Amino acid sequence: MSASEQDQEIAKRIAERFPENKVEVPSKNRIDVDVSVQTLTTLATYLRDIEGFDHVTSVAGTDYPDKNLMTIIYHLSTYAKPENRRLILSVSASLPRQDLTVPSLVSIWPSAENHERETHEMLGITFQGHPNSNLLLLPEDWADIPPLRKDFKLRGR
Repeated sequence: MSASEQDQEIAKRIAERFPENKVEVPSKNRIDVDVSVQTLTTLATYLRDIEGFDHVTSVAGTDYPDKNLMTIIYHLSTYAKPENRRLILSVSASLPRQDLTVPSLVSIWPSAENHERETHEMLGITFQGHPNSNLLLLPEDWADIPPLRKDFKLRGR
């Protein structure tokens, strides 16, 4: 089975198991899954236990103030399944800006810990159940809004 056929098979299994989510294969070695916040933990557990995605390579967020939402994106990969090491699986969830709370996935993937901390610090997304939400990059006396939000303004400008 070719790599792109394997990607399609994995995407098909995810779509069948989670029909309420949008699953796409936008390019070779890439699968994108849009998920609701309520389904995030269940999907993450499935991806770890059944599909073998054993670590988080990054967590990112995007601010869309004109749509009144933010998107959280987890990029997943695997060391355990050599046939899928080339594959990046992106899991994203949209959050209303007035409720930026999402369950932490550190209990599923410990490698998400510092990525979630950085995303919390830079965008203000709260990861419920995260073991350590102390500041990671900003000074400990930081009192302004998170600096990667679009409504953040540099002082003096």
